[in-house]
Amino acid sequence: MIIVFNGPLGIGKSTLAEALSESIDSCVMLDGDHLVAANPPPADETEYLHATIALLVAHHRRFGYRHFVINHLWCTPEALADLRTRLLDVDADADMRCFLLTLPRAENLARIERRQGVRAIDETEFELQTVAEEREILSQATGGELGELFDVSAPPEELVATLLRRLEL
Repeated sequence: MIIVFNGPLGIGKSTLAEALSESIDSCVMLDGDHLVAANPPPADETEYLHATIALLVAHHRRFGYRHFVINHLWCTPEALADLRTRLLDVDADADMRCFLLTLPRAENLARIERRQGVRAIDETEFELQTVAEEREILSQATGGELGELFDVSAPPEELVATLLRRLEL
């Protein structure tokens, strides 16, 4: 199974991805933000990310890993469709599920503020602007085209239990 977490900055994609991957045997977490962290940045970030994810999934499959939790922000249905195509090229039988994480705006902003307390560099203004832009883009999606809606208001352990039931794992 390949599980994709989509959503704006600060919503809890990485936290949930880590918690879920630790709860599934033979599972690898792939954090999209870390996979595209290159200097200079790739000319086409989406192409670079999707090619890297496909390469890593194929690599980990060879070593016996069967499940993957991938987190990043995908703003268009076309980008998610491209990721799906590349992953199905690696494993045509893979069951891929995508979740668009949701959270009330005020709580999303509060999470961003809280995480600034543990960072060496204050990026509050940048992150608040970024999350506003990302939430606006994601709000225009309809019909689950950017993932099944999944509210992440609960603590991670409750969210993991809910996801495991929903995924029948």
